[in-house]
Amino acid sequence: MSSTRNSLGIDDRLGSNFNLFSTDDDLTTISNEYDSAQKHDIGVDEDSNEDDSVDDEKEDLPTEVVDSDNVDQSEDVQVDEFSTDKMNVLVLYVDDWRWDGIADENPIIKTPFLTEFAKDGIRFKENAVTSSICWQSRATLFTGQYLSRHKSVKLRCPHFSVGRRWNHTWPAILQKHSYFVGHIGKWQYHNNDLHTRFDYQNLFEGFHQLKKDSKVFYNEDIARDRFDEFLNLAPKNKPWATTIALYPPKPVGVSHEPGMQYFPKNETWNLYKNITIPEPIGAMESFTNLPYFLKTGIAYDRWKERYSTPHHYQESMQKMYALITQVDTAFKQIIDNIKQRGFYNNTMIIITADNGMFNGAHGLAGKWFPYRESIRVPLIIYDPRMPQEKRDRVDDSFTLNIDLAETILGAAGLKPHPSMQGRDISDLYLPKIKDGKSVLERKPWRNEFFYEFTYLSEKDIPSSIALVRKKWKLIDWYLFNETQLFDLENDPLEITDVKEYPNNTHILRKMRQRLRELRDSLKEPEIGCDPGDYTRYAKEATPTKETSQ
Repeated sequence: MSSTRNSLGIDDRLGSNFNLFSTDDDLTTISNEYDSAQKHDIGVDEDSNEDDSVDDEKEDLPTEVVDSDNVDQSEDVQVDEFSTDKMNVLVLYVDDWRWDGIADENPIIKTPFLTEFAKDGIRFKENAVTSSICWQSRATLFTGQYLSRHKSVKLRCPHFSVGRRWNHTWPAILQKHSYFVGHIGKWQYHNNDLHTRFDYQNLFEGFHQLKKDSKVFYNEDIARDRFDEFLNLAPKNKPWATTIALYPPKPVGVSHEPGMQYFPKNETWNLYKNITIPEPIGAMESFTNLPYFLKTGIAYDRWKERYSTPHHYQESMQKMYALITQVDTAFKQIIDNIKQRGFYNNTMIIITADNGMFNGAHGLAGKWFPYRESIRVPLIIYDPRMPQEKRDRVDDSFTLNIDLAETILGAAGLKPHPSMQGRDISDLYLPKIKDGKSVLERKPWRNEFFYEFTYLSEKDIPSSIALVRKKWKLIDWYLFNETQLFDLENDPLEITDVKEYPNNTHILRKMRQRLRELRDSLKEPEIGCDPGDYTRYAKEATPTKETSQ
């Protein structure tokens, strides 16, 4: 199935009943900010000349895989009595959506469908990402690997999707095992020739709404319709799996006008116009306590764009909440489609996001840093194998985005690739069956996790690593020789650094030691990349220094 892409990054092949984007001239944006929105993510450092010489056959994996069971080299496994043979998989993937962006955590936000849908599955309230930036986190989604292993540090050098590395991802493994595999919406990596990777692709991003002939079309509605096309094209004798990656509620552009980075439907915005959104608790005190290098970088610049006055803050947040409500509506329509086609009882559905957002917390905007607003994202899993007594509950286990690849493969009755570093989340709700007779308890779930964010500039967006536990969080800003220690039980908003408190000397030493152990057990990033090696994938061979929203 062939397709072409226009200059705005949207497939021209959108189906016979949806010819909206047939030519570039037909496509205009509601917002004049679109050109700015195209620069929404950090690109390759144009001064980088390092050679990326990774031999895929001889890749040196760490002897200790963090947070992972020992995995069999074989991908095929027996399907236990809880499994449904050849289960379908749907991943609903939202951009810049933090964990409290749902009604169950924030009663101002209207997400009635997600509240009801979660009753049929489990909501994981402590779920987090291991790198909080769009493309690094998305690479982790597909690979089940930490940034240090998949090495997709740079936007224009997506190591994970190039050559044989792609064979280690869950879409490739499912495709190998006769799945009809698709990707709808945001892809981001600019290697748009994906027809050998997906059986169906329809790529579009960078907007909330588009206009043609006085008609307005919305990102989530386009995705909904493209999913319907995907199901129509899926062979009846094959299981299917697809990701639907929405752009909302991610901001568009860099406007300094109040609310002009968010473009919801008027009727949805009207739900919030007369509501005053509370400003983040302790934001000013937290900003005062930040390391000096965070007070002058891009996160503070973004805060000035979006939240510098009460009017800016209210209109930005009202419109962002409206976009989340639109996402909720689209998800209902998508899952209703599954139910109407009779797929619901044989489809795993995962709802999650690539990263969170500060939304003014700590006096910052954006993400990147290891504070909770940046790294915690929603996760709701519906699994037909899930026992009834396990449903309709909230789980506070440390689930991570590195777990999703193994969870998806497990639902398909397949072993993870040995390079994957997470753990099948179904371990938290399915007993393990051996020979259909004895029930074995799973080994204990993780009680800590490692966070890493590697970036090529120490000025605008400092790199960091962190160790996160239920009570403590240690952040290491290693380029600045600066650390922060937070007592999360007494300071969940992470306002006060307590590393200098005398009573914390012992815990600080132990946390530092453990952080080093986890860091060293992962393969260090190899950030060298010659963009010329990727010209057959990239739209732009010459990278630019672009910055993520």
